[in-house]
Amino acid sequence: MFGYIGLFVDDIFILLFICFIFLASWLLSRPHRLDMQKSISLIIAISAEIVMFSFATYSARILFFIANNEWKLRILEEFQQNFITISLMINVIFLAIFLLVINQFRTQMVKLWIQVEQYHLGKQVFEMSLGVFLAFMLILIISDFQAVTATIQAFLLLIFTIVLVVTYRQLIFFVHTIAIQNEAQEKIIYNKQLNEYLTTVQQQYTDIRKFKHDFQNIMLSMKSFVDNSDSIELKNYYHDIVNEKNTLENINDGNVAQLRSIDSDAIRGLIIQKFFVAKSKQIKLNLELNQNNYHFDNEILIIVRILGILLDNAIEYVQTIDEKTVTCAITQADNITEITIDNPIQNDLNFKTIFKTGYTTKAKHSGFGLANIRRMISETDNLYLETKVIHGHIMMTLIIVGGD
Repeated sequence: MFGYIGLFVDDIFILLFICFIFLASWLLSRPHRLDMQKSISLIIAISAEIVMFSFATYSARILFFIANNEWKLRILEEFQQNFITISLMINVIFLAIFLLVINQFRTQMVKLWIQVEQYHLGKQVFEMSLGVFLAFMLILIISDFQAVTATIQAFLLLIFTIVLVVTYRQLIFFVHTIAIQNEAQEKIIYNKQLNEYLTTVQQQYTDIRKFKHDFQNIMLSMKSFVDNSDSIELKNYYHDIVNEKNTLENINDGNVAQLRSIDSDAIRGLIIQKFFVAKSKQIKLNLELNQNNYHFDNEILIIVRILGILLDNAIEYVQTIDEKTVTCAITQADNITEITIDNPIQNDLNFKTIFKTGYTTKAKHSGFGLANIRRMISETDNLYLETKVIHGHIMMTLIIVGGD
């Protein structure tokens, strides 16, 4: 559109018009500030349109020169009306081609802008885009005042087009680099927080085991005193405490203590935490670890996230049925580790739908867990998920290749 106006007025009008739009946008907003997305889009659109219309104009000139077999500007003056029409038609063709090409990269552009907003890079991108645009407009305005020949202007246009492409490629690279740096920093912070949390859980488990041992010794030492006492109230109280002791019996060599064979604090701590979560909901979490040592050294964070989702889903599902049992089994052999989460189900599941975003069997849940698992696994080369239903039980097995 602005290219068409440029047929009749100097290039300075475009610059003044853009300044007017920015000023109006700034004054109308509350608080006073520019909408970075719209401002950047406007600058890019104007820059692209100026380039396309300029190329359309030069293409129309060449066509008229070839058609009349004469390379003189007076031909354009003689056929001015036709020249303008042809220039506009060529520009529309260039614009259509440009939009078709841009549409092929729509997803990447949306992702790029999300990164710009997420990491607050709008101001930097706006300044870089505006700087390139103002530099080109300044060159055009000076060339108008100095009556620079069309040949030199065409050369300047070609240089600007190259600079524009290189600048925006560098801009995209800059945004991606900042995004990668921030994502890496966020992952470091997340890992640190996760390790601190799971270390705390592990310490709590150790403290409970120590307390169990001390508790048993204390109760044994009090037994003879209580037996010889004449107080019925004391004896009843003692027996109540002994009965409560069964709460700690799950922490023994046949259950949670098996987790000592896992060498990853993060994975071990997560399972311990889920064990107590299940117990608080009157759900039995069975652990099947029959080996003396389980070694994990790759993709620990992703494994923890996937395992957490699988255990949460199983625990929350069995809350709604009568058979409140979940089993977590780990096997490791020949450089392959399998972690299976097994829980009973009441109805058959459609495997084609359970991994879709939004699918859930739980009330008041958004249903992103299994979809997230699928996404995380697709981003790795050594993780796989096998799902099957056998005799009314759903078994989800996370397969880890390598790391043993």
